[in-house]
Amino acid sequence: MSLLCDIISITCIFAGAFLVLATAIGMARFRDTVSRLHSVTKPQTLGLILTVIGAIVRILGRGDLTPGNKGDLGTLVLVILFALCTAPVVGQRIGRIARREQLYDATQLARNDRS
Repeated sequence: MSLLCDIISITCIFAGAFLVLATAIGMARFRDTVSRLHSVTKPQTLGLILTVIGAIVRILGRGDLTPGNKGDLGTLVLVILFALCTAPVVGQRIGRIARREQLYDATQLARNDRS
């Protein structure tokens, strides 16, 4: 059972690290604010959640839940909830400011389907 939990934990942590790496590459490669905003909000949040789930599985896989481990689990669950509550709000606010300040490439956002 412990080996299975370790495999699941490592898989989640590596998948989360890959998504965070994809976020960093997207921040470096995308040109305008809206594109960068997409790379920050989507894979960064999922990468954080996968990494934290990997840590939770690792703690639960050990078998002995001491009061310190239970506190760690509570903290990790709060990290996930905080990320899920704040990421959409931050993304929306940055998108609104980018639109107001015209920090985007308008040709990338608009299409003319009538031509």
